[in-house]
Amino acid sequence: MVDHTEIAEQQAGRTLVLIHHRADAATPPEELVLRVQGFLVDTSLPPLRRDQCVLIPANTHRIIDLKQSVTITGLGVEPFDDAGAAVLAVYNQFSAHLKGHHLRTWQPERANAHLSLTFGNRYLTPVKFADGEPHGDLSEVVDPFNVLRPHLSSQVHLQENVVEYWERNTQPNKTSFRRIKPDAIMCGAMVELQVAFTVAKLGRHDYIFLPKLRAICDYNASIIKHLSTRTVSPLKKVKRKIGYDSDDKENTSAVDFPQQRLRRLTLDDSIN
Repeated sequence: MVDHTEIAEQQAGRTLVLIHHRADAATPPEELVLRVQGFLVDTSLPPLRRDQCVLIPANTHRIIDLKQSVTITGLGVEPFDDAGAAVLAVYNQFSAHLKGHHLRTWQPERANAHLSLTFGNRYLTPVKFADGEPHGDLSEVVDPFNVLRPHLSSQVHLQENVVEYWERNTQPNKTSFRRIKPDAIMCGAMVELQVAFTVAKLGRHDYIFLPKLRAICDYNASIIKHLSTRTVSPLKKVKRKIGYDSDDKENTSAVDFPQQRLRRLTLDDSIN
């Protein structure tokens, strides 16, 4: 991966981004976006709702920390473990680039003993870093109920903060994709993530590695549709025996005798 990528600086060196290797410095940088598939084990996705007790920090400067995120796992399958190794290789590439500085330690997580990966993206960017950057629409997906916007002062929602939400639909000889709302994506779903990698400067020599979420595609709809269209044999007459009352008259074991005696109990029996 190192031979095909390089690290570029943004925001006067406060952010480092992994990009495709350029033939020369005049070539516009293109962010490297990778895809990884897995099962959702945790999500924190918009829209922001008042009834979800969204905690807006009293210190408006800390609003910048609000973000959306997802955690996925491969349940032990080898391709997902390879993806985890690839993300670790990206981290090591940034670490080598920042030799002489302190890059905070990053390691893949574990979910029920299986490797898991978390990707996220902040909702906002400080205004001072937004010069010339295209803005996103905060009200459409993230904050349609106006929970966050009244508290903004020096923060903006940029295209850099936008996450796209998609659903895959599979038909015979054709696969299509359509945009969906994020609240349609549930834990347990099989998804494909499009992710990028950045490092942010926190202090004079302190940096943090940020696996960034760019898009999420829900595969569940196509899987469910495939299962629902499979040929199923029609049911014949099926014998069914349910309940707890035994009709087995052949069972005369000693264990069942007290129950049989109890069913025949009369007033005279209780006096004797």
